[in-house]
Amino acid sequence: MSQLHKDERVIIIAPVGQDAEAMAAALKSEDFETKICQRLDECTRQMADSAGAVLLTEEALESVQASHFLDVLSAQSPWSELPLIILTSGGESRRAGLLDLAAAAAGTVTLLERPISTRTLMRSVQVALRSRRRQYQVRDLVRQLASLNQTLEQRVAQRTTEAVERAQKLRLLSAELSLAEERERRRIAQVLHDDLQQMLMAAQLHLRSLDKTENAAKRTEIIRNIQNMLERSFNLTRSLSVELSPPVLHDHGLAAALEWLAAQARKDHGAKASVDADSSANPKAIDVGVFLFQAVRELLLNAVKHAPGSPVHITMKGTGLGKLRVVVSDRGPGFDPAKYGQFRRYVADRQCARPWHPNNAGCSSRLIFSAQPEASGVALFVDPELELTLVKDRV
Repeated sequence: MSQLHKDERVIIIAPVGQDAEAMAAALKSEDFETKICQRLDECTRQMADSAGAVLLTEEALESVQASHFLDVLSAQSPWSELPLIILTSGGESRRAGLLDLAAAAAGTVTLLERPISTRTLMRSVQVALRSRRRQYQVRDLVRQLASLNQTLEQRVAQRTTEAVERAQKLRLLSAELSLAEERERRRIAQVLHDDLQQMLMAAQLHLRSLDKTENAAKRTEIIRNIQNMLERSFNLTRSLSVELSPPVLHDHGLAAALEWLAAQARKDHGAKASVDADSSANPKAIDVGVFLFQAVRELLLNAVKHAPGSPVHITMKGTGLGKLRVVVSDRGPGFDPAKYGQFRRYVADRQCARPWHPNNAGCSSRLIFSAQPEASGVALFVDPELELTLVKDRV
């Protein structure tokens, strides 16, 4: 028997005479599914399997199994009130107490005084099954709600885990950025101390010497040296200023700034740097452009330092859906990914107030550091709105 038929079958128990068989025959003639039970304990087992209604005579409630039968009715699920149709003898029944207990346990009870017509019986069963169908609808809604709640709890737990992971990765990224800033400050301090400060001190010494020199030729030579030192100092400060915040980045965008950066690397370090940047993908947000420029510069300097003589290629293009992809690649020695085990992928998140789009200011980015065993590479991505990648082609 299918589950649908079990859900709507009528369980019949009438221990006296041929009432059970007569009622079953009448119901079957109207295409109702029926199940005759000889005892209440058998009826209880059938109810556990599934039932649309229970049709019984009041004599059945005098069975010794009646107490367990009523307990099962009382323990139904909150959505369930299995309809009971009880045939009574009419008048003031001597079993009134049992009928009250059955009504209290079942919740939905229909009392029919015998003798009853077939039409009355059919109508009562139809009403009972219609009530049961509505209960099944409530059951299905309850299950759907429970499933949705479980899904929601899982999503909340997942999002909470992701938020914790992102916070941890953000702290790691913040630490890395702080270290990079500290390295940049030390480099600037070294440039100021070793170059600019020394040239200014030399110029000062030449000025003192000029004050004590009376020979015109020597004074001219000293003045020429002072001018050269001041010019070198000016060029150094201008170069340092441009490195920290190149005007080309603010005036012409990230693509032009990357071209300038590659040119500086070729000029200052002899690097074989090339650029393929799509200017139409330039981010409009200044903070995004500055962040990407600084990151690419750091990667480019690392490539120059750790892969000397290796060609370095920088690409920038939009990838759709408001994403920008920047790749810095070289053919340096790389590293062995197997040494990193499960830490072959590192993710850090950088979140700003607003999502970035080529036509919108603000940023929301995700940094991913990963190793590719087959390509023996290192990749650094900024995603979803930005992607920045460092790839080493050989181990």
